[in-house]
Amino acid sequence: MATEYLNNKTFEALIVRFQKAKRERIKYQLFMDDIIATQQRTMRRGRFKKPALWCEVEELFKQLAFDYENAQDDLAIAFYTLSENIVRYAKFNLIDQDDAIQEGVMICFEKIGRFDPKKGKAFNYMTTCILNHFRQLYRTARNYNELKRKYLDFVQIQMDVS
Repeated sequence: MATEYLNNKTFEALIVRFQKAKRERIKYQLFMDDIIATQQRTMRRGRFKKPALWCEVEELFKQLAFDYENAQDDLAIAFYTLSENIVRYAKFNLIDQDDAIQEGVMICFEKIGRFDPKKGKAFNYMTTCILNHFRQLYRTARNYNELKRKYLDFVQIQMDVS
């Protein structure tokens, strides 16, 4: 899968579609919560009447949730391809490749809310986010290994003194 080419325009379109689907889903979730709260209040008062638009709103919410899931799946595939290509290119020694790919996908989903297509290219933004995260993982692993080595040297010196 890493040999696939990730077109920036397609990538940006997927991101914009995901962001729009997420906003719409959140908007209608709030709308549904408001309708449910109104129904519960009217039920407590004994005047329950199902709103006429309830079925339409429920169906629209299901469609929005389906669109969100599809957009998320398509974006996950694109993020996986991008992460896999970066891991293959960067070759950080102390980081497991499979874990790095998963981390790359998760970082992209964390940073997706901040992306604005008017300010830059999706490919550059996501690549920078992934590489910065990989560098941080590499530094953490390197520092841990160095600290572990120093501790083992200290323990060896203590054993030699005793």
